Amino acid sequence: MEDDIVVLKFGSSVLRTPNDLPCAVHEIYRWYRDGHQVIVVVSAIGDTTNQLLAAGRALTESPEPYALAELLATGERESAALLGIALDRAGIRARVVDPREIGLVALGSVLDSEPVNVNRERLRSLLAESPVLVVAGFFGFDERQRLHLLGRGGSDLTAVFLAGAINASRCRLVKNVDAVYEADPASARRPRRFATLSYAQALESAGPLIQPKAVHFLERHQRNAEVAALARGYESMVGDCSTMMSEVTVVAPTRVVLLGLGTVGGGVHQRLVAMPEHFEVAGIFVKSRSHHTAQGITDSLLITDEPLLKEIDTDMVVDALPGLEPSLTLDAAFLARGINVVTANKAVIAQSGKELRALADRHGAKLRYSAAVGGSAPMIGTVRRLAASADIASLTGILNGTCNFVLEQCQQGLNLQEAVHEAQRRGFAEADASEDLSGRDSARKLQILARCAFGREVDEMTVEGIDEQELKQLMGKANEARAVRLIGTAELASGRVHARVRLELVGERHVLANVNGEWNALAITIASGETALITGRGAGRWPTTEAAIADLLELRRERSVARQGRSARAAC
Repeated sequence: MEDDIVVLKFGSSVLRTPNDLPCAVHEIYRWYRDGHQVIVVVSAIGDTTNQLLAAGRALTESPEPYALAELLATGERESAALLGIALDRAGIRARVVDPREIGLVALGSVLDSEPVNVNRERLRSLLAESPVLVVAGFFGFDERQRLHLLGRGGSDLTAVFLAGAINASRCRLVKNVDAVYEADPASARRPRRFATLSYAQALESAGPLIQPKAVHFLERHQRNAEVAALARGYESMVGDCSTMMSEVTVVAPTRVVLLGLGTVGGGVHQRLVAMPEHFEVAGIFVKSRSHHTAQGITDSLLITDEPLLKEIDTDMVVDALPGLEPSLTLDAAFLARGINVVTANKAVIAQSGKELRALADRHGAKLRYSAAVGGSAPMIGTVRRLAASADIASLTGILNGTCNFVLEQCQQGLNLQEAVHEAQRRGFAEADASEDLSGRDSARKLQILARCAFGREVDEMTVEGIDEQELKQLMGKANEARAVRLIGTAELASGRVHARVRLELVGERHVLANVNGEWNALAITIASGETALITGRGAGRWPTTEAAIADLLELRRERSVARQGRSARAAC
């Protein structure tokens, strides 16, 4: 079985408007950062299909079937393209795929066909190039390359068919309710939730949620599919299993205190406000109220007094402040109260991460810091997973998106000052870019990654940033290589961890040769010589916001799993 492939399906009840696309990105990123390749199947957004149908019928009561099929499929194509753009904004490498490109054959009635074949090798080759594929659901093509629809709710059928064809480890149908219930949860009084249900029970109880054709496909091929909502740690499992019920426990929105409201803090705040069913902003620590109230932030949420902040009632804290203080003091105070902390502050984690984790353990709190390294490139999680199963020999990476962007601009003809200004204009660099250009930012990130990889602190670290004179000399030799890049390397040799950050010439065959713009990448080499490459956008508001939100959602899921009981997957 291809254990690393997950199929996710997002329907129009979840993608009600384009504003819901970032929530879908959060769910996709959840599985991607856990090490899975992800195939995403999407329906048209909101009421698009009905609107398109009405437009066709406005011309004639009985539109020509093939023309109508082409018209209705534009809704899924639009949805897939918009989701691809949303994923790119978050810095997640994704490929938007048309069903024709993967040879998805559908036969039968033009408006209600069945999928019968797909080019499995093409799917696997695309996944090898990109960890996330976004596929327009609801349609395929016949042997004459004419478009066929899969019937109402046909994106469910696309998802289960692709999951079966590629033997994915799981197929998750993401809906606007968190599970299948014995009665409508919006109208009945505390109906029980199905933890598992048989195919027959699904046809009887889940008709409005899952396309019956998709359930029949699952039964014919003895496959499972999950029904779940966004950001949930539990599901209802449809499969060859007996029916099991579970009581419903409502998990109240998680109260979050936000430290800082700058580039990253502002992005996190936007996403928290957009998910009121999951989060409630309990307070925001800022230096001054006036600027933020002018931007529409509720004055009563703004806190400038540190002693008052330390006593606030909250479930979690997000640290988006720069520098060591007051972050270190505040993070420690909250962890000592048993409150979970999610931080994007690499200075704090590089210097005191070990001590803060010990403090969290003593007081039953959790410390998460995925956003401190790599933006949306899931470097910390990947290093930890590999270190748990193999000995890591070395790490080599581009760890600062600002520097990577600046160096690329210099190679295109700008001088260093002009390139930095352009990075600042695009929101990739702070007003004071010295932390980036000096190499100190990369060094802190490398220190954190080395600690995760080797289980110990760095013994020796040399740091050389972007020196304009050295850069000119290297650029004079650039015709001998593909690019000049700021590279961080950490190696374990003779029981000691040696690390360095410096400008290097990168040849065409170098593992980091194709890392461009503000993107980051990390090559992790294990003792056997195998290398894993992790990439993602490393600078800008949204990639770092994505990593912080992922940590928050993971902590919230852990709460919901604890209250809901074991996953249904264990019973099917």
